[in-house]
Amino acid sequence: MPPTAESVLLQRKPVSGQNRITSQFLPHAPPSDRPSSSRYSRCVMRDTVKMRMKMTEDSEGELVNGSDSDVRFQFFYKEPCLYSHQTYNNASKIFSALRHESLEERENPYLKKRNKAALSERDIPQVYFSNDQDKRLAFELAFSTLKYQLLFEEILQDCAFFSTFPEFVEDSGLVMVMLCDFQGRKFQQRTPLPGETTLPDLLEIEQSILECKTHLNAALARHRIKAEAPSLDHLLPDTVRSKEELRSTMPVYGWVNHRKSNMSEVLDALKEDHYRLVSSDDALEGKMFCVDSLCHDVLMFSSECANDLVQNYLVTTGKLVLQDKSSSIAPHSVKYLVGEDADVIHVNVGSGMTTAHIASLLEADNHSHIWAFGAKNPTEVRDNMEKLGVKGVKVMTENFLDIEPDDNRFKNAKVILITADCSKSGIANPIDFIVNEGEDMKILKDLSIGDTGLSKLGDLTAKHTELLKHALKFSKVQAVVYTTRSIHDVENENVVSKAVEYINLVQQRKYPYRVVPPVIPFSSEAIDNKIGIHGKFIKFRPTEKTSGCFIAVVTREPEDSKEAAKDVLARAQAKGLLSGKKRNKTQVIEGDHENGEASNLVNGHTKSEKLLTRRSRRSEQKLPPRSAISAPHATSPVRSYIHSPLQARRSVPRPSGIAVGTRLYKDASKREPSVRRDKVLVAEHLKIVKHPAPFSQK
Repeated sequence: MPPTAESVLLQRKPVSGQNRITSQFLPHAPPSDRPSSSRYSRCVMRDTVKMRMKMTEDSEGELVNGSDSDVRFQFFYKEPCLYSHQTYNNASKIFSALRHESLEERENPYLKKRNKAALSERDIPQVYFSNDQDKRLAFELAFSTLKYQLLFEEILQDCAFFSTFPEFVEDSGLVMVMLCDFQGRKFQQRTPLPGETTLPDLLEIEQSILECKTHLNAALARHRIKAEAPSLDHLLPDTVRSKEELRSTMPVYGWVNHRKSNMSEVLDALKEDHYRLVSSDDALEGKMFCVDSLCHDVLMFSSECANDLVQNYLVTTGKLVLQDKSSSIAPHSVKYLVGEDADVIHVNVGSGMTTAHIASLLEADNHSHIWAFGAKNPTEVRDNMEKLGVKGVKVMTENFLDIEPDDNRFKNAKVILITADCSKSGIANPIDFIVNEGEDMKILKDLSIGDTGLSKLGDLTAKHTELLKHALKFSKVQAVVYTTRSIHDVENENVVSKAVEYINLVQQRKYPYRVVPPVIPFSSEAIDNKIGIHGKFIKFRPTEKTSGCFIAVVTREPEDSKEAAKDVLARAQAKGLLSGKKRNKTQVIEGDHENGEASNLVNGHTKSEKLLTRRSRRSEQKLPPRSAISAPHATSPVRSYIHSPLQARRSVPRPSGIAVGTRLYKDASKREPSVRRDKVLVAEHLKIVKHPAPFSQK
C-alpha cells in the first residue's frame, strides 16, 4: 500500500535546535542534516515562497488539498546553496590553517610527533572578503567543517575517495569544505549564484562528489546508526551542541555611539524603520528591541533582526555598533572608575571596538586619552576609530610588558583595562565575535571541539597573571579591570587572587590593592538570585541571551591624601552625585601638572567636603608647629587670598579683620590648652536651688 500524505507527515522528525532558523523561514521544509545553519537571505525566502505557491496550484488554477501540497513540496524541494566558489576557496584556506590532527596522524605516533610543530606554528593566511556577509559565510562553513573533520575523514576513507581521485589529494581542504556543504544539501546538484564566476577546478571536485554521493550518503548513515544518533548534530560533543542551540536563538546587541549620535536620535530612527521598543526582553520577536538593564546605552534586538541591522544605515554610519553584551560590561565598569581628565590604558584592544565603547561612554569634551596596547593590526584599529568618530585613542606598537611602570607618558593614567586573550570558552557565537569585533580566527579551532587542553590553559594563565601583575605595578593607577570570556576558574578568580597577593606582598604599600564589588548597577532581584554576581566578581555563563564573561575590579587608595580627595570628587562627578554640574576649577583641589604643586581650598571648605574620606579629613585636621602660630594658617582665608591668582581674587571676597582675628584666636586656643583650674567644692546644704516659677493664673 503506498504511503499517504498523513503517514508522511506523521513520520516527520522534529526540527533540531540547529535548524530552528531554517524552520521559521521554511515551516514545511524537510529536516536537514546540515552541520551549521545560517540565516537565509531575503531572496532565498522569496524564491521559496514563490515555489510553494506554484506547487499549490493545479493545472486548472484551483488550490489543491493542503496535505497534497506538503507532499509535493517535499518531493520537489531543492535545498538552496548559499556558498559561491570564492566562498569555498576562502573557507578552505581558513580550514587548512586551523584543522585538527588528521585521522592518520592520530593513528600513527610518528606522524603525530613530526607534524605537531607544524600544526602549532601554522600561519593564518590573509583572506580578503568582498563584504561582511561573504566573510560570515566563509567562517561558518570553515567552522562547520572543523566540527565534523574526523567524521568526514572517515567517510572519505570508507569510500576510498582519494584513491579514486588522487589528483585531489593536495586540495583536501577544498574537498572537505565542499563535502560539508553538499551533505547538508543532501548531495543535490549545485546551482551557481547570480553573477558568480565559476572555477574549473572546483567544478571537477563538484562532479567527483556527485559521482560518489551514493557511497558517501551510505557511509554517513552507517556512522549515524552506529552512534544511535538521530541526526549529525548528536555526533558532536555536548558542549558544542548546546552552544549551537544557544547560537540559533541568541539576540543581537548594539551600543549607541555617543561620539556620533545619542539615544533619542537612534530610538527615533529605529521607530521610523518600524522597530518597536518594548520594556522587557522576555518575549522579543520580529522587529522588537529593548534597552538593556545593566548597560544603559546597549540595545537588545531579536535574532530575526540580524540581517536587517547589518544593512541598516545606523550601523553603516557608525551611530550604532553591533557588539555582544559580554563585551560592553567591562567598558561600563571602567566608566564608573574614571575621573575627569584621567587617562585609561587598554591592553589587548583587538579591533578597537571595546576601546571605542570606552571613549563613547566618556564625556565628549573630556580631555583624557586612551592608550591602546596589543593591536594586532594597528591600521585596522585606526580606521575603526576614524569610522566611529573617536578621537584621543593612541595606538601603541610597544609591548605592554616592556613599558616601565613609572613612565612619564602615563602619569595621568588612573585605570587599566586588561582584555585577556583567553580560551574564549564562554563564547556561544564565535562567528559574530570574529566578524563584528575582529576576534582572532584561531578561537574556532578550540571551540569546534568544545574544550581547551590543560597545557594550553596553563600557558594562558601564566600570561594573564604576568599582565595583571605588571598593571598593578603602576604607581599612579588606582583601579585595574580584568575581564575574560572564559568559564574556567583557572583563568578568572585564580589569576586575580594570585596577582593581588603577590603585588601586596612585594610592594608592602600602606594602602594595598583589594578586590571590590561590582560597580555595575545590578537589580536587587539579580543580587538575590546571584544572576551575574559571584561574590565580588561579575560572572555570566553562556545562555540563550548572551555569551559568558568574567570581570574583576581591583582598586587601591592613593598614598597622597590630596590625590585621594581629588579622586573621590572626580568619581562622584562621573557617577552624577554632584547634581550633574561641572565643578569650577577655582573651587576644588586641582593639581598643577607643570610644577607638581597642588593649590589649597578656597575659603577653607567646599560644598562636596562630605565626600572626602576619613583619611583626608584627618590629614586636614593636623596642626602646624608652634613656630607657625603667628603666620597665616595654610587653610586661612588670608593665605588663600594672597596666594591665589589675580583673576581668582576678583571672584573671592576680601576677608575682614574680625574674621581673621577670630580664626587666629581659635587656632591658638587649640594649640595651647588652658591651665586646669580646680573646681571649688561647695557643700550641698549651701547650694541655692532655683525652683520653677508658679503657673500664672488668669
